[in-house]
Amino acid sequence: MRSNQPRLNKANGQLEVVLSHSNSAPARADAPGPVLLLGAPGAGKGTQADVLAKLWGIPRISTGEILRSNVANGTALGAQAKTFLNNGGLVPDQVMMKMVANRLDRADTAEGVILDGFPRTVGQADWFDEYLDDHQHGAHLAVVSLNMDLDRLVARVIYRTVCPVCGSVYNEELMPPKRTGICDNDDSVLEQRNDDRLDVFKTRLGVFRRETEPLIRFYSKRGMFLEVDAERSPESVTEDIVSGMMACRKRAEFERLSSSSRAS
Repeated sequence: MRSNQPRLNKANGQLEVVLSHSNSAPARADAPGPVLLLGAPGAGKGTQADVLAKLWGIPRISTGEILRSNVANGTALGAQAKTFLNNGGLVPDQVMMKMVANRLDRADTAEGVILDGFPRTVGQADWFDEYLDDHQHGAHLAVVSLNMDLDRLVARVIYRTVCPVCGSVYNEELMPPKRTGICDNDDSVLEQRNDDRLDVFKTRLGVFRRETEPLIRFYSKRGMFLEVDAERSPESVTEDIVSGMMACRKRAEFERLSSSSRAS
């Protein structure tokens, strides 16, 4: 492991960061502010979002969860969204952005947030920049792009199965259960999600290329943009994200101090 790389330690049920030089003690990772995870379906965004949210002690915000919550709770925005969903259409940007703004205004996002699925388009990204300027004093959005070879993505997705009872995820090729088709934890019959069928995956991949690749280009010119090789173990990917965020924060702080010094 590189000398400046953090490693992850699980103590007392909590993830901690341990810097790899010998005298470092475990510590909670400092929250980096808002973080957006980008990547094709199957690249591991959900896994990393959950781990990083626990590691940094900040909430994970998924647009799918926000949408379902608003519809289920019968909010005014949920009623608007339901109309479009019932007609087979997409929820308009303006409706989704209001839902996201309402969620971001809650107190638990003060130290940061993991964004999964938003912004999805360049138009939403422009709106989010304005939101951060107006509501979070110009907080810098950190963007992590998870990269993976297409063949590897296909293998991850189409062989993936999930336990309908405990939610454990397996992969018949890469991480199979002890008994084919049976959950190791509760002996339930494993299922394949509809989204993981090959025909559906191809559609999802097409949406990614149409919507998310331009977003990656949009953010790639910024200092708080990090590309991570997602073809390794989830733990290695997490370590690279954490070390990359540490470097980004140091660079941003140096630039802020330099700017203040020049201004004075």
